[in-house]
Amino acid sequence: MNKFILGVAAAALGLSTQFANAEETLKLGLSHALSGPAAYFGTNASWVAQKAIDRINESGGVKVGDKVYKLETVGYDNQYTAAGGATAAQNMILRDNIRIIANSQSTSAVIATQAITERAGALLFTGVWGRSVKGPEHPMTFTNLNSPPEILPPLYKYVHETHPEAKTVALLNPNDASGQEIAKEAVIQWEKLGFTVVSNDFFERSTADFAPIATRILANNPDVVDVGGTPLPNAGHVFGEMATQGWDGIKIASAGSEAEALIKTGGDAAENTYFGLGAVFSGENATDTQRELNEMALVELKQPLNQATIAVWDSIAALKAALEKAGSTDPEAIAEVLPTLVFESSYGPSGFGYADIYGLPNQMLLPVIISQVQDGKVVELERIIPEEMKSKM
Repeated sequence: MNKFILGVAAAALGLSTQFANAEETLKLGLSHALSGPAAYFGTNASWVAQKAIDRINESGGVKVGDKVYKLETVGYDNQYTAAGGATAAQNMILRDNIRIIANSQSTSAVIATQAITERAGALLFTGVWGRSVKGPEHPMTFTNLNSPPEILPPLYKYVHETHPEAKTVALLNPNDASGQEIAKEAVIQWEKLGFTVVSNDFFERSTADFAPIATRILANNPDVVDVGGTPLPNAGHVFGEMATQGWDGIKIASAGSEAEALIKTGGDAAENTYFGLGAVFSGENATDTQRELNEMALVELKQPLNQATIAVWDSIAALKAALEKAGSTDPEAIAEVLPTLVFESSYGPSGFGYADIYGLPNQMLLPVIISQVQDGKVVELERIIPEEMKSKM
């Protein structure tokens, strides 16, 4: 039995009397893909959410004013689509009267969800990328995962300094809201470093044959190929096709969060690929919480966790701290105190910030993790703590 389970068991025994008084239940919604090709993200994130609330409940619940609440999660299938996101939000907010969504995935689904949550004054946590879901127009939305404006500048700077001879870059992304958001930000950040973007291609998520795409990209002879938000199993096929055609340049999967999938499909062609979301939760840089959760995931889910799936742990940790500080379950009261917090996330001390980018401090302050495939394994190269977070610690 690992330390995580022992700690939870001890807390449950020591605080059983307090927990018995937790007469209220606070339901947290989850808007995930629970069916279709992205279902593994939703399934794994739902598993993490349950582990998070189990730890809180078994440690006595959440004290809000003079009440103690037990947390409960209710999952809704957004099918990773706009229509699915709208339906999930309608059922969650309008039918079931859930006012706090602890996690949501898929840019198109979240944009549709926001149209309902913001009008209803419901609190929404999301891990999706892009500037369009953040800012003064969305005061009730908070993000729990690093996105392109946080990741790309340090990642691209690292690659540029490591490979100063590189001057040109080709971009590849899926042809949907997520891919378009990433591509837009990538162009801005690469050009700031003086790179020439020689191609900016998109593909349908249903694509199975990546040989024509690889040929089209290599026609421009790029020094760097950045596959952005391309699912990493697909990226592995792209890099494999490029290797077959003799290309051996600099490879970046800036949005890649399931790095092992790229190694599985890309084989030797995945070697030396850089990642912007490729945390290694079994490595020496991982926190105890991340390592222990990952060990349990390997047993129960048969696969490691990644930054996209662990994000709900961090939003639930932030919610617990905000509920206790606000002394209220009112979503607007929670939203008001969230930016003032320093709370313990899975990465260690975290808070909210980046008002200089988005107009509101609603982006979680998390380390940017730069990693690379080396000898067939993902290796973390650096965890960069945001300067704004350093000033809060």
